[in-house]
Amino acid sequence: MSRHATPATPATLLVFTLGDERESRRRRLLPSAHGAVERRLHRACLDAALDAGRAVGCRLAISSPSTIEVGDDVRRHRQRGRSFGRRLRNAFGDALASGDGPVVLVGTDVPGLESGHIRRALQSLEEDPERVVLGPSPDGGFYLLAAARPIDEALAAAHWCCRRTLRSLARALRRLGRRVVLLPPLVDLDRRVDLERWLASSSRGLFAAVSWRRLIACLMALLAESRRSLSFAPQPRLRLAAVRVTPSRGPPSRVSPFS
Repeated sequence: MSRHATPATPATLLVFTLGDERESRRRRLLPSAHGAVERRLHRACLDAALDAGRAVGCRLAISSPSTIEVGDDVRRHRQRGRSFGRRLRNAFGDALASGDGPVVLVGTDVPGLESGHIRRALQSLEEDPERVVLGPSPDGGFYLLAAARPIDEALAAAHWCCRRTLRSLARALRRLGRRVVLLPPLVDLDRRVDLERWLASSSRGLFAAVSWRRLIACLMALLAESRRSLSFAPQPRLRLAAVRVTPSRGPPSRVSPFS
């Protein structure tokens, strides 16, 4: 199979997300006054993931708790379940059951995701449909999950939303006899430091789209402004505490001079 060929079996790219509004509230990357810019970032990640799937020839689907405006070529599925792990299991299992090909699940907090990551995952599954492909994140989670066969038992055994997520899922898959293939790691945006590191490493020419360049420039300016504000913020003044001395007793033996 050639390096840039698409798999013969139809594949589904499933974007698993809360939507830009709820994603930006869940983990603040910017000061709350700049919530609109943060929502633009999450929306840009969503659009980039869908575009990457289109480039590879995937069928497109989105799993979210509420309606998100997307193109007519994207199927919409409402998330089911109370916990994160249960919602992801349901979404992935439903996507596999509704199609006749592999499913590639991604989130909307990974700005570095490209069509090459999806293509590589699908090529690995075409070589061996029993494989499971994972894209690791530095925080111990994963940015991509791809499989052509059901993996519900392994998903049920994983520890979600912690630094052991990837390791526990990979261990559960191997116990079931499934070979795990790892893609190159990508940073996901969970904290402001993640955003700063991504901007420092990725903002120099890797994103050709004008919309991405403008957004990156805006994010860098806002973070620089935030750092300046912290540098010049007035320091709290220390106040002397008044100490009342009772005439009938000696002064307290241990008195803190500051409040």
